[in-house]
Amino acid sequence: MDQHERVQQLCEDHAEDLRSLAIDLGGHRQWDLSLPVAVIDARTERRRFHISVVGTIGNVVRVSTTVDHPLMQQLFELIQTRSDDSALELMLSNADYGDEFAAVFEMYREERRSGAPLWSASDAASFVVKSKEAFDDRELAVVALLPGDPHAVVTFGIPLAYYGVASG
Repeated sequence: MDQHERVQQLCEDHAEDLRSLAIDLGGHRQWDLSLPVAVIDARTERRRFHISVVGTIGNVVRVSTTVDHPLMQQLFELIQTRSDDSALELMLSNADYGDEFAAVFEMYREERRSGAPLWSASDAASFVVKSKEAFDDRELAVVALLPGDPHAVVTFGIPLAYYGVASG
């Protein structure tokens, strides 16, 4: 099942929760940071549906302090073309930044050990903008956390009209 099919299945599985949230959202006349959004955590078989507000989404999907670091971004790019172990070894053995990378990577590992879902600060900021665009387009903003290592974070909007909520 590809990512699109997984997201579609999650929306079907949580249709009643999403419909209820869409009805609530339909009563809002302007966008602000207290606007409700949906978070579907499907990283494990025990899926969870959360309602959050845009301004406190970081309480549900914790913001990583390391994912946006340039050295971590460099590691993620290397992993696209070589094995995880090879990319990690290359980063750690670099004479110019190996020690700094080791410290950042250890912080990243600590964040991951907590088990809480993580996304980068830029992902979180992008979602705030996306929630505004979704509201303007009369859509419910959703974050879906999909299984994997690291897990995938997918953001999207569902038209309120899909749930029978009239345009306002």
